[in-house]
Parts: sequence; structure tokens; C-alpha cells
Amino acid sequence: GDEDVVERAMQYSLGWLANPIFGKTGNYPQLVLDDIRNNSLSEGLSWSRLPPFNEFWSKVIRGAGDFLGLNYYTSRYAALTKTPAGEIPSWEYDSQLQYSVDEKWKQGNSNWLYCVPQGLEDILKWIRDHYDNVEVFITENGWSDYGQLEDTERVDFLQAHLQAVLNAVNDGCKVTHYSHWSLIDNFEWNMGYTQKYGLYYLNMTSPNKDRIAKKSAYYYRSVIDGRKILHSLN
Repeated sequence: GDEDVVERAMQYSLGWLANPIFGKTGNYPQLVLDDIRNNSLSEGLSWSRLPPFNEFWSKVIRGAGDFLGLNYYTSRYAALTKTPAGEIPSWEYDSQLQYSVDEKWKQGNSNWLYCVPQGLEDILKWIRDHYDNVEVFITENGWSDYGQLEDTERVDFLQAHLQAVLNAVNDGCKVTHYSHWSLIDNFEWNMGYTQKYGLYYLNMTSPNKDRIAKKSAYYYRSVIDGRKILHSLN
């Protein structure tokens, strides 16, 4: 069913990294271990490409994190592939998952970035249910555009995602920190300065590299000062 596919997608993404530290076993998700062991055998190997942690390392790793740091930007729909995809071996082949987006989702100035606040609320609840409601720091969450000062889409993104966090907190999730990405326009990997994530515009042509507050900076400041989520900025 759909819930099984979602669980599979979560275990092959967040679970792969978080389960050894925050899960009950101190090991990789059992689903992932089983898949890769079986695939390894079918490939003619006598051992798994993903060996589980032994008892010693499981004890060392389990519970070693004081909090879970989560970067959240966007979400995807997940579905099982009808035939194995990807090279052998590969993450795509082992997971047997394919991803899609909803054409109704608003897209940022990054081809992978869509505004899906419900995904943030859902993943926080998933962490609550799977990892004994560990404390969560949202370490990155942001929106890319073309650098306009009247960045209404970023304001909408902020409002919707802060509301998603509040919904999760009201539903018992232990989210204690939120950091927006980013304070100023940054050098975005191989895209350089063409994709703007900042609350402040960075003027690269000025001698002092002037920073200019965007509408989103005023919105975010008003939220912090008022300690409540605003649905508009007057």
C-alpha cells in the first residue's frame, strides 16, 4: 500500500543515516539490510554490500547524538518501480523507488525545489514516532529565487513552513530550533550566485558588497519579535 511505499522511502533516505544513532537497534533499517543482502547474493557475492554493525559498534553508535539536525527543503511522491532501475549496484537499484512531483506545487529558482510544507510536518511526526521523539533542530529550510527585494514567494514559503513546524510542535514533536537558509544570498555550489536564498540581497557589484534587506527579512523579524506566525506583512 501507499503507507508501505512511504515507509520504504523514509527508511532509504533519513532512516539509512538516522536509524543507527536514534533507532532502537543501533543498526541500519532492517528493510535496507535485507534488500541489500538479498541483492548482493543474487549478484554472486558471498557477503552483503552493506554489512550490519556488530554488537560493539551498535552500542557505541546508538544514542550517540544529542539531537537530530534536519535540513528540509522539499518533498516528492514515492512509488515502487515496476522493474529494477539504476545500475547494479546502486541506491536506485536497491531501493526500487521512483519519485515524482505534483504539477500544482510552486517551483523555486532551483529545478529540484518545490514548496511542500506538509512534507516538513509529516517528517517531523515520522521522527517523533520512530525515534522516541528525539529533540530536533531544523538546521536548514529555505527558498531560492532571482534576488528580488519584493520576495513574496519566500515570505509565503516561510509562513507555510513555520506553520508546519508549529503544527508538529502542537502535535507533540520536540522541535526546539529553527534556522532559515540563508541570512544573505550565498554562493550556491555549481550554480554560483544565480540562485538567491538570502533574506538579504547581496550586491556583488558594489565595492562594499552591500547587503539590502528583502521583504522576507522584515517578515521574519516581525515573526521573531512578535513570537507568532504572521499571515501577512503590513
